[in-house]
Amino acid sequence: MQSEGGIGKMEVDSTGSLIMKSNAPRMQMIDSLIAFVREVNELLQKEIDLSPANQRVTAIIKRLSLQLRSYYLPEEIQAVLGHEYIRVHHQKLRDKLSEAEFLAELGDSRNFDKTEGTVWDIAARLPSWNTYMALVSEELSSLRRLTGKSGHLEKWPFVFVGSGPLPLSAIILHLLGDVEVVCLEMDPVAYEASCSLLERLGLEEKVTVVLVNGSAFDYLSYRRIFVASLVRNKRDVLEQISRTSPDALVAVRTAEGMKQIMYEAIDESQLTKQGWRILGRTLPEQSLVINSTLFLARAAAAD
Repeated sequence: MQSEGGIGKMEVDSTGSLIMKSNAPRMQMIDSLIAFVREVNELLQKEIDLSPANQRVTAIIKRLSLQLRSYYLPEEIQAVLGHEYIRVHHQKLRDKLSEAEFLAELGDSRNFDKTEGTVWDIAARLPSWNTYMALVSEELSSLRRLTGKSGHLEKWPFVFVGSGPLPLSAIILHLLGDVEVVCLEMDPVAYEASCSLLERLGLEEKVTVVLVNGSAFDYLSYRRIFVASLVRNKRDVLEQISRTSPDALVAVRTAEGMKQIMYEAIDESQLTKQGWRILGRTLPEQSLVINSTLFLARAAAAD
């Protein structure tokens, strides 16, 4: 009898008992993935230049991203994430992946040349546009379902925490949702790059950037808040949102399954202990999107 997903099969041994025999090709694939993650980490740790100019880095990160988009069974995910090498080196690997992503976005932001056309036409030429369109479109659809808004969203501004040097999510939130967006960015280099890009796009009055740590911002005037996947201090940011805007609906990007290799996953049990209630979630579209998004509200406000 073939098990679901083909991880193994049931056979009868000499005593008449059912035994499980592992599917060797699947296990070999998992062993190969662990070895590849180790190869990625060792390369990134020794390379000084993690920018797109380093083609070895760019190529291996692209390969990793594609592999993590594949389907894996729960036991396979556990085998990889629980492997001793992965557990010991996981955070250092994610730090390097974050640095490489930051440098890629910084280069794209600085090198983008404005051309003729509408804002839509111009923005759609930005790198990774299709990926972010798929992600933000699904987030806005979920947001409308949760708030009962079939058409336009409320007119008060959204906040996007951790917008980075290439604030694509914020731009798409504005264009699709017809709302103003306030970006919070704590890195001065990313702040300067994003402000310059928004000015070149003619969006500086609709998508603004504030140089501030999201854990120190006053969210009192905002009811719709997005938190990027690369924000390191999500817990502190959520605590600040809870203190200053307890009625807000918060969309926090996270990672599920094998995608946790690249991005930090939110501990959902801790969210509950901290007084948050999960109202909904998006799931990644396998061919494009790697992040998931949780929609949160304070438990009392949700009730």
